[in-house]
Amino acid sequence: MRKVSRLRLRAHSLKVEAAAGLEDGSCVCDECPGEGEHVQNEVHALLFCQDHRVCELRKHYSFLFTPFFEDFSAAQPFLLQQVNNQLVHDFLSQQNTRLFLSELMDC
Repeated sequence: MRKVSRLRLRAHSLKVEAAAGLEDGSCVCDECPGEGEHVQNEVHALLFCQDHRVCELRKHYSFLFTPFFEDFSAAQPFLLQQVNNQLVHDFLSQQNTRLFLSELMDC
Protein backbone atom coordinates (compact mmCIF):
# COMPACT_ATOMS: atom_id res chain seq x y z
CA MET A 1 0.00 0.00 0.00
CA ARG A 2 2.89 2.34 0.75
CA LYS A 3 4.27 2.03 -2.80
CA VAL A 4 0.87 2.74 -4.32
CA SER A 5 0.55 5.85 -2.15
CA ARG A 6 4.02 6.99 -3.24
CA LEU A 7 3.02 6.64 -6.89
CA ARG A 8 -0.23 8.54 -6.48
CA LEU A 9 1.42 11.28 -4.40
CA ARG A 10 4.28 11.59 -6.91
CA ALA A 11 6.79 10.71 -4.18
CA HIS A 12 8.68 8.24 -6.34
CA SER A 13 11.97 7.98 -8.19
CA LEU A 14 10.66 8.33 -11.75
CA LYS A 15 12.72 10.81 -13.71
CA VAL A 16 9.90 13.31 -14.09
CA GLU A 17 10.21 14.00 -10.32
CA ALA A 18 13.96 13.44 -9.96
CA ALA A 19 14.93 15.64 -12.95
CA ALA A 20 15.22 18.78 -10.86
CA GLY A 21 18.09 17.21 -8.91
CA LEU A 22 19.94 15.86 -11.94
CA GLU A 23 22.80 17.76 -13.54
CA ASP A 24 21.35 17.62 -17.03
CA GLY A 25 17.72 17.91 -15.82
CA SER A 26 16.73 15.09 -18.16
CA CYS A 27 13.45 13.31 -17.53
CA VAL A 28 13.74 10.96 -20.53
CA CYS A 29 13.18 7.28 -19.76
CA ASP A 30 16.53 5.51 -19.81
CA GLU A 31 14.94 2.08 -19.31
CA CYS A 32 12.89 2.16 -22.50
CA PRO A 33 14.62 0.57 -25.51
CA GLY A 34 12.02 2.04 -27.85
CA GLU A 35 12.90 4.74 -30.34
CA GLY A 36 12.39 8.36 -29.48
CA GLU A 37 12.53 10.18 -26.21
CA HIS A 38 9.73 9.45 -23.78
CA VAL A 39 9.26 11.36 -20.55
CA GLN A 40 9.51 8.89 -17.67
CA ASN A 41 6.35 9.79 -15.78
CA GLU A 42 3.60 7.78 -14.11
CA VAL A 43 1.56 7.16 -17.27
CA HIS A 44 4.66 6.19 -19.26
CA ALA A 45 5.66 3.63 -16.60
CA LEU A 46 2.11 2.35 -16.35
CA LEU A 47 1.30 1.93 -20.05
CA PHE A 48 4.07 2.84 -22.48
CA CYS A 49 7.51 1.86 -21.17
CA GLN A 50 9.05 -0.94 -23.20
CA ASP A 51 11.52 -2.11 -20.55
CA HIS A 52 11.44 -5.92 -20.51
CA ARG A 53 10.76 -6.13 -16.74
CA VAL A 54 7.78 -3.81 -16.99
CA CYS A 55 6.46 -5.62 -20.07
CA GLU A 56 6.68 -8.97 -18.26
CA LEU A 57 4.80 -7.49 -15.34
CA ARG A 58 2.06 -6.19 -17.65
CA LYS A 59 1.80 -9.62 -19.26
CA HIS A 60 1.35 -11.18 -15.83
CA TYR A 61 -1.46 -8.71 -15.07
CA SER A 62 -2.91 -8.65 -18.58
CA PHE A 63 -6.42 -9.19 -17.20
CA LEU A 64 -6.25 -5.62 -15.85
CA PHE A 65 -5.34 -4.10 -19.22
CA THR A 66 -7.41 -5.92 -21.82
CA PRO A 67 -10.82 -4.49 -20.80
CA PHE A 68 -9.52 -0.92 -21.18
CA PHE A 69 -6.90 -0.91 -23.93
CA GLU A 70 -7.65 -2.55 -27.29
CA ASP A 71 -4.01 -2.31 -28.42
CA PHE A 72 -2.70 -4.28 -25.44
CA SER A 73 -1.68 -7.90 -26.01
CA ALA A 74 0.87 -10.44 -24.79
CA ALA A 75 2.79 -9.90 -28.02
CA GLN A 76 2.85 -6.14 -27.43
CA PRO A 77 2.46 -5.47 -23.68
CA PHE A 78 2.72 -1.70 -24.07
CA LEU A 79 0.73 0.99 -25.82
CA LEU A 80 1.93 3.08 -28.73
CA GLN A 81 -0.79 5.74 -28.81
CA GLN A 82 -1.68 8.21 -26.11
CA VAL A 83 -4.82 7.61 -24.05
CA ASN A 84 -7.11 10.09 -22.36
CA ASN A 85 -6.93 10.81 -18.64
CA GLN A 86 -10.39 9.37 -17.96
CA LEU A 87 -9.31 5.99 -19.31
CA VAL A 88 -6.20 6.00 -17.09
CA HIS A 89 -8.36 6.97 -14.11
CA ASP A 90 -10.83 4.17 -14.82
CA PHE A 91 -7.96 1.69 -15.15
CA LEU A 92 -6.45 2.77 -11.82
CA SER A 93 -9.85 2.61 -10.12
CA GLN A 94 -10.10 -1.14 -10.63
CA GLN A 95 -10.25 -3.31 -7.55
CA ASN A 96 -7.10 -5.32 -8.38
CA THR A 97 -4.59 -2.67 -9.48
CA ARG A 98 -2.84 -2.21 -6.12
CA LEU A 99 -0.66 -5.30 -6.36
CA PHE A 100 0.30 -4.46 -9.94
CA LEU A 101 1.20 -0.88 -8.96
CA SER A 102 3.22 -2.09 -6.01
CA GLU A 103 5.24 -4.44 -8.22
CA LEU A 104 5.60 -1.74 -10.86
CA MET A 105 7.22 0.55 -8.32
CA ASP A 106 9.78 -2.20 -7.63
CA CYS A 107 10.87 -2.09 -11.26
